[in-house]
Amino acid sequence: MYTASSLCSPSRAALLTGRLPVRIGMYGYQMNLTPLSPKGLPDEEITLAEALKDVGYSTGMVGKWHLGINGWIPMDGKYLPYRNGFDYVGTNLPYTNLWSCDESQTHVDKPQSFGCYLYRNATIIQQPFSHENLTRTLVEDAKTFIRQHQTQIEKPFFFYMSFAHVHVSLFSSKEFDGSSKRGMYGDNIREMSWGVGEVMSEIKRLGMDDNTLVLFSSDNGGHSELCNEGGDNGIFRGGKANYFEGGLRVPGIMRWPGHISPGIVSSTVISQMDLFPTLVTMVGGEVPIDRKIDGLNMLPHLPLNISSADDMETTPKPTELDIRPLFFYCNDNLFAVRYGAFKIHYRTMPVKSRLEYGQTNTCLEAGFPTQNYFNCLWCGSFCVDKHDPPLIYNVEADPGETYPLNPKLYGDLLANLSDVVNEHKAGLEPGEPIFSSFAPSSIPCCNPDNPGCSCNYP
Repeated sequence: MYTASSLCSPSRAALLTGRLPVRIGMYGYQMNLTPLSPKGLPDEEITLAEALKDVGYSTGMVGKWHLGINGWIPMDGKYLPYRNGFDYVGTNLPYTNLWSCDESQTHVDKPQSFGCYLYRNATIIQQPFSHENLTRTLVEDAKTFIRQHQTQIEKPFFFYMSFAHVHVSLFSSKEFDGSSKRGMYGDNIREMSWGVGEVMSEIKRLGMDDNTLVLFSSDNGGHSELCNEGGDNGIFRGGKANYFEGGLRVPGIMRWPGHISPGIVSSTVISQMDLFPTLVTMVGGEVPIDRKIDGLNMLPHLPLNISSADDMETTPKPTELDIRPLFFYCNDNLFAVRYGAFKIHYRTMPVKSRLEYGQTNTCLEAGFPTQNYFNCLWCGSFCVDKHDPPLIYNVEADPGETYPLNPKLYGDLLANLSDVVNEHKAGLEPGEPIFSSFAPSSIPCCNPDNPGCSCNYP
């Protein structure tokens, strides 16, 4: 499974709308939304939650949002989840979990108020927030929502649960501290795994197992530059913030007893943008036709045993999937395209190996990171290399993107792709760049009378 972007805000916007981030306007001077942003996911966008509500679903969410907080008016909550189709919004991080939110004094002396917000629906309940019991609180909120819908057969539910793990600053509850040989990162994974297990057990305990589809994924690959606190993308090159496979390929795990046989592995190339049209179609909804939806209805190509997947005239044929392009933008710059078995790069960012990071002062003894570092972050900066002809990799045979192919031997491929890209760009209307607006009045503050904006912190 691919994300549409290797960074949080554009990736999450694409997942919830089925549309490329560049169409939505999820780009600009910054690479992500920040608390200074007076903009967020545009009102005119239709989220998966809103589309499912139209066919009778109750909707809820907890955890990380990162799709906007306030507009130009202080504390108006213009872009929070409850304004984007979610009926129930429990404990949430409207922004994210930052390096500067670290309260363990591992990386900073004390957590900052700026950027470190914990909300309950639209109300700040902690600033800066405490990580203690955060995962347990998210889990309990999720279980409460599920229990409330146990007997509402006529009112099915959609729940979006977005863990704060394993984003820096890393944290874990006391019972998971030191529980992994992999250090802090392993402790984080173990606690997140526990949280997933708790929710799954609750679904099973309530007798909802056979009637609940569960999907597990991530918004981007691991942050390779953070040494032993950034994750490991395995054989894939690169990671978060760049456009090699390590930044874009993420888990795509589905569970639905009676409809998905255990242990099946599918090699079908799927984008997270496909989830919007696939799920809306599966429940009998209508995919919007007044806008370009970049995702495809993938029902017939997934290992699902459901009657509604048999006769979908609007779904792509297998031969179309073989050459279906996936476009990857960094801001409004086209960086790469997945095209059949091939990945073509028009622009790349330099990537170092874990060994190279370990030989610099970026990583100290035992892989301890000294800073929240990106080797290259800005899409149009000096660190970006342009390629003409583009780099070509066969990512089925070479998923690590280690051995570029000779473009002289792939003239037909490049000619066909050029036509595909030109057609795509001719039909592309980029949205207004949301990440280029800044307003101090948009910064959340739990207590304007307190210059430090600190509330309820231990």
